[in-house]
Amino acid sequence: MALDAKGGMMARKQRMLIVHDWLNVKDGGAELVLYELLDMYPDADVATLIYNKRMFGSRLKGRKVQTSILQRFPSYLKRRPHMLLPWVRRAVESLDTRGYDIVLAASSAWVKNISLQPSQHCIIYCHSPARMLWDSWPQAMNRRTHNSLVRLFITNLASKLRLWDYYESQSDQREFIANSQTVAERIKKFYHRTSKVIVPPVELPPTIAADKQGYWVVVSVLSAYKQIDLAIQACLQRKERLIIVGDGPDRARLTELADGSDLIEFRGRVDETEKWRLISAARGFLFCSVEDFGIAPVESMGCGTPVVALRAGGVAETVVDGETGVFYSQPSVEALRAAMTECTKRTWNTDILRKRADKYRPAIFRKRLQVVVGGNKA
Repeated sequence: MALDAKGGMMARKQRMLIVHDWLNVKDGGAELVLYELLDMYPDADVATLIYNKRMFGSRLKGRKVQTSILQRFPSYLKRRPHMLLPWVRRAVESLDTRGYDIVLAASSAWVKNISLQPSQHCIIYCHSPARMLWDSWPQAMNRRTHNSLVRLFITNLASKLRLWDYYESQSDQREFIANSQTVAERIKKFYHRTSKVIVPPVELPPTIAADKQGYWVVVSVLSAYKQIDLAIQACLQRKERLIIVGDGPDRARLTELADGSDLIEFRGRVDETEKWRLISAARGFLFCSVEDFGIAPVESMGCGTPVVALRAGGVAETVVDGETGVFYSQPSVEALRAAMTECTKRTWNTDILRKRADKYRPAIFRKRLQVVVGGNKA
């Protein structure tokens, strides 16, 4: 330990390890939280199960990045995390926490169970308990296969992972933070643990568009569970434009569904300025999935654009029906179309929308998280 100018002992700087499940497939809401953590703790090292340097290297420039045994697996498997389940426990346990005082795990599934040293404390910013093991079981398996032998293997594997996930979550060394009340309730239901709720940080645009145009907008990773097909079908039936921002594994299917219609535009990934412009000028933001929190609807409110959303998950906590958006209750094209009609009938106050989004600014997230982290320093 170093000496100060008067010869006294100086306190050693705390070493932090930030852990994230995957950095190779998607760049969505969970990754936005990770980027905020990296900005808050510039000296922290990073650990992840798989790291795609081409995709995330600019975000982690200058950082020490530790990966698991899965990093050596073939690219075909690494792009399909569901196929890595037989090795996921070994992969998590292969991550090395020696030499760190605090482990901060931003986890949607597995890395919250990282092996800890006896004196370590792990703060878990939990986006969700592992969905395929808990609230999405057995639907997650049913969507993948109907082969009886494969189902028997997966059921046995999931049972073992569920026990591991549960018992690791009981450790007093692990402290849970939930990203929404919805997730806090899941943590209580599945792990029997209480958690503090700290909502994710949401960056808002400096200004919003003055004039609305006649299109609807979706901003999302293109995955099947996002149910963007409902938005496409609703807009095709209403003969109204839809701009889809984002990319992902479901793009080919969605493009086929759009069938070359001029009404449906796939913009792919765009920069922040273009994203804000597209959301600000839209007549409404369509949000069809069940999310743990849902950053995109808050971004939409910050742009002065009302949200049309399925009343489920975290969005039910952030959007105020009739003030900042319109809810629908069933995940169907008919229900979505009716909500879109209701949205177009209303007059929306952009000041009210913006004020609602202000509750989720990064400064609030930083302040609340720093209290938790600061309270656990040795």
